[in-house]
Amino acid sequence: MRCLWITRQDPRPADSGELIYTLGLLESLAAQPGIEITVLAHEAARPGDGGPPLVWQLHGSIPSGRLKSLASTLPADAFRLGNPIQRAALRRLLEKDWDWIVIDQAACAWALPMIPQGAQLAYIAHNHESEVRRQVAADGTGSLPMRLVLKWDARKYGRMESALCRRASLITAITPRDAAAFRLEAPGTPVLVLPPGYGGAIPPGPPRGITAETPRQVVLAGAFEWLAKRRNLEAFLKAADAPFQAAKIGFQIVGKADPAWFEALARQYPWASFTANVPSVAPYLDRARIGLIPEALGGGFKLKALDYIFRGLPLASVEAALSGVPVDPATEAIAADDPESLARKVAERIDDLAFLNHAASRALEACRDAFHWKDRGAALAAALKDPSAAAP
Repeated sequence: MRCLWITRQDPRPADSGELIYTLGLLESLAAQPGIEITVLAHEAARPGDGGPPLVWQLHGSIPSGRLKSLASTLPADAFRLGNPIQRAALRRLLEKDWDWIVIDQAACAWALPMIPQGAQLAYIAHNHESEVRRQVAADGTGSLPMRLVLKWDARKYGRMESALCRRASLITAITPRDAAAFRLEAPGTPVLVLPPGYGGAIPPGPPRGITAETPRQVVLAGAFEWLAKRRNLEAFLKAADAPFQAAKIGFQIVGKADPAWFEALARQYPWASFTANVPSVAPYLDRARIGLIPEALGGGFKLKALDYIFRGLPLASVEAALSGVPVDPATEAIAADDPESLARKVAERIDDLAFLNHAASRALEACRDAFHWKDRGAALAAALKDPSAAAP
């Protein structure tokens, strides 16, 4: 089975959630017998090497600048990704015969008009992008011109993703919540729920215990490059300002971010700690009692949940962000509907060691055998061989 896989950029090194998901699927699918994959993408900013045995077609870097997209029918991301270099490369590749053409992420639907009508097309969704973009546009923060641009971009995303769903012979969704949205969007089209795998170490025994000596600290790890991620952090900092200071809770934010932005936040919230672009977040997770997932904006599976769980941390999360994580939000996590309620609940639970250890243990038990990449590759290969096997 010959697959042409169209994605944003070379996912090596996989240093963000979207790249981890793309590389994990590519590696696990390439390991299946009879699968040949050619990847069309931009070069990475810091090229890596290694990876699965497939053909890499890497051409140029992703252009910066979004203003020209305002006059296009494409949203800004798709406009930049579908630049002349990528389009020329795709034309050459489409001269060959492919069993499947895979659109990895909605932004790569710039390629849709170029793909022959008879081709089998799979959409690998990282979010239900139409809904996520509407959420971000309706957030109400930012200047009036910025809000208008985001609303216009969200409408274009909606049209583009709808067209992609209508053309697709198979849709994969990263969470059950997204799968339900795609089934409404494309009735009758097979939708496969395809959560991420986990590439780190999974402890064979119980999690490390949380004791009175464990620092009274909450950690948030992740990549903060996308606007929605930055807004989520800013909203939680505002919500936690009073309750965290009153309870003398430490808050460590660590991950991929613009150092200048972190420095500005540190001046505004001096009670929190901000560390950008570290080689590993593991030492920061080991010095905390709770792992935070504050994403009120944006869908998809939160890969940091698995980092927390397999390092022995209980989750504190906006409840909607737990979709696809096999924990009971009522008894096995600290969950709330919004950042304000979540911040208050964390302050109430930070010293409840019995609950924190129970939540960490239950989450580890539920996840230990549920997130293997090899299973994802096998499920995707089976769906490509027989899309009807995926739930319609």
